[in-house]
Amino acid sequence: MRETMALLAALVGGVSGFYEGTKLSSLRYLTENGHRLPTTVGGWYFYHKKKNYVMLLSGMKTGLKHSFRYSVSVTSFFGLEWILDTYVRSGTIDMANTTIASMISAFGYAKLNHLSAIQTRKYMGRGFLLGLSLGFTQDMLIFTRGGYVWYLDKLGIKNPQAEASLL
Repeated sequence: MRETMALLAALVGGVSGFYEGTKLSSLRYLTENGHRLPTTVGGWYFYHKKKNYVMLLSGMKTGLKHSFRYSVSVTSFFGLEWILDTYVRSGTIDMANTTIASMISAFGYAKLNHLSAIQTRKYMGRGFLLGLSLGFTQDMLIFTRGGYVWYLDKLGIKNPQAEASLL
């Protein structure tokens, strides 16, 4: 599942990067060549032909960069969550690990991009909410499949599927 999410992130990053790269290179090409626009029909044909090649090349470069960045960030988030699940909390899989991993990832993103303290705090708050919702969703999937979720057990919520499998 985690590999699929990393590949999906790479695909989304590639497509969004390609779109962004072509859009920016189109404007850059017009800016760089605005002082010598063509005057004939043939000149306009070659202007747009070269512009399309420049846009395609720039879009591919930007798409590859974004694809790499997205896949690395998603893979590092899931890797950090796995480390917290396996080693730090001794095999306890719950929403706390996902929340902590998302907050650490948000903090890393903020520091990597040199954001201010206020922006860092906002990113960490958003990471907290995203991690909490993602972790709770994961725990509910575990619970509905008959797995053990410790905080639901402490609240007195018993899993009927787990009890039926014991009989």
